[in-house]
Amino acid sequence: MDPQKILIIEDHNETRRFLETMLSQKYQVLVAENAVVGIDHARHRSPDLIVLDVVLPILNGIDACSLLKQDEKTKRIPIILLSVKHSQAEVSRGLAAGADDFLPKPFDFKELENRISARLKKVESSVVRPLVIGDLKIDPTTRDVTYLGKRVQLTLTEFDILKFVVSRQGQIVSRDEILKEVWKDQAHMTNDRTIDVHIRALRKKIPDMTRHIISIYGVGYKYEE
Repeated sequence: MDPQKILIIEDHNETRRFLETMLSQKYQVLVAENAVVGIDHARHRSPDLIVLDVVLPILNGIDACSLLKQDEKTKRIPIILLSVKHSQAEVSRGLAAGADDFLPKPFDFKELENRISARLKKVESSVVRPLVIGDLKIDPTTRDVTYLGKRVQLTLTEFDILKFVVSRQGQIVSRDEILKEVWKDQAHMTNDRTIDVHIRALRKKIPDMTRHIISIYGVGYKYEE
């Protein structure tokens, strides 16, 4: 597994070199001397976490943090702000801009390292990993489905039904359970035979689903590899 990627946005040469040297022992490190370059790195090189100085030329760290958190490509990247200005008002400004943590300068490197590790673990624990069973892959985050490496275009309802049935692989899933999972509060307004229509559509779009999604007479369905 490749090491996680940390982006350091820091204009002070000694601090930047120190962080790059120390963090590169455990992580892949990207560096930027100002926030403009840093934002470009964040958008195009997808770091797992950003260490961002507040006092920067051109664009200060708090404004940069706000821009990063508004951008669809970068808004989920954890940001730790570093600053020689660490009054309660400054900390509040940073957190209001979307920062995930704030560490005053001068800082203890071990403390920064611990905070980086904690943030990365939190991100890892919140990641919804794709369901992969045989040749079928379902990505809940992007709502993409591929079979035999080819992307399959499904409706939102077809996707939700397939994901639910596959997540219960080997178990019989009743029509009532599918209704409650997919239609939620509107389940009582939906005829459970509607599910059969969507299952037929899934089997038509992915012919192999005819043998993977097994009909259980009078009950519902079961997914078998």
